[in-house]
Amino acid sequence: MRQQIDPVPMPRLPRTKHQTKSCPFCAETIRYGAIKCRFCGEFLDGSRRLAQGAKPKAQDQEHRRDDRDPTENTGASAGESQPDGEGEDGTPVLWFGRPSLLALTGMFIKTGCFLAVCWAVYQYRVMALVQYLPRTNVRPEQLVQIEGWLDAGVLALALLAAMTLAWKAIALKSTGYEVTPDRIEWSRGVFDRHVDNIDMFRVVDLKLRQSLLECLLGIGTVIALTSDESDPEFEFTKVSRCRHLYEALKEAGLNADKRRNVIHVE
Repeated sequence: MRQQIDPVPMPRLPRTKHQTKSCPFCAETIRYGAIKCRFCGEFLDGSRRLAQGAKPKAQDQEHRRDDRDPTENTGASAGESQPDGEGEDGTPVLWFGRPSLLALTGMFIKTGCFLAVCWAVYQYRVMALVQYLPRTNVRPEQLVQIEGWLDAGVLALALLAAMTLAWKAIALKSTGYEVTPDRIEWSRGVFDRHVDNIDMFRVVDLKLRQSLLECLLGIGTVIALTSDESDPEFEFTKVSRCRHLYEALKEAGLNADKRRNVIHVE
């Protein structure tokens, strides 16, 4: 008699409307109604394992390690790009990510230098140098008043620079990209959301652009040349795992062209 395994249902994932469960053999997340795991190929009633015999635990772990994507990031870029999964309608997601905050490296450096100058002006009595200049006759109370105005202006400029940098970071992270076998979808907006998409068969060509600094930071911009009139050149701006995105788009575009018998003519 086959041993029936009843896994415990898990809460729904944030990006799917299906109830899920954990596979008792490989611990991957699959749909609750599945009778066979799509990751390890085991039947949940244990028939395959009983027929072939149980694999050693070390062999199972090595098999799962080999199946992992070698380009998958597990470090500081986690949360900026995610591995494959399923969309809200059950469509497999080939790539999902957001622009990296590393794209603002130059702005971070400039803002830091500006704040350092503001701190120096606020910390030191700049107006005290006026009395050493020739042909100046400014009373001390006037110097104090001017010094107060200067300090207030410097603080206002420093606050404005910090708020501008914070707004740029929030606006950058509010943009999200999602690639499925059928379309490219992106959303943006802080207070109001805008969602658009491009059919995958409309992608004509792809480009990957990385400067020297971006190569060192591990980010890049992927440009999709499309036949869509509203977005002839769509950019995945400053994303991590850009090479993985480039390969996923290229393969998805070829598959979409085959399904629809589309031939792109220059």
